[in-house]
Amino acid sequence: MSLLPVATKWLGTYPFKTVPIFVYGFILFMCSISYYLLQIEVLRQHKKNSKLKQLFGRNFKGKVSVALYLTITICALFLPILSYVLLFITTLFWIIPDRRIEKFYNP
Repeated sequence: MSLLPVATKWLGTYPFKTVPIFVYGFILFMCSISYYLLQIEVLRQHKKNSKLKQLFGRNFKGKVSVALYLTITICALFLPILSYVLLFITTLFWIIPDRRIEKFYNP
């Protein structure tokens, strides 16, 4: 995650070049994998019928994000423009608030 500012500057300096968007996508892909694994481990620590596990057990957003970031990384090698479009879609995906958090704290 600490490489993200470097990759962002590189991407801003050389937009639409293959290597910067590939590196940027790869870093985001690795961050999404680490977040997904962390979430799995946190959920594993809770009982099967706990409220946290019921609310966050499916983790659709996390799974889709990992797949999108992998797609972004692969597309960067062939169609850098498509990588930008997919990055925008992924960002929109995460801007939408997660209602499960509200349900967890305000039953």
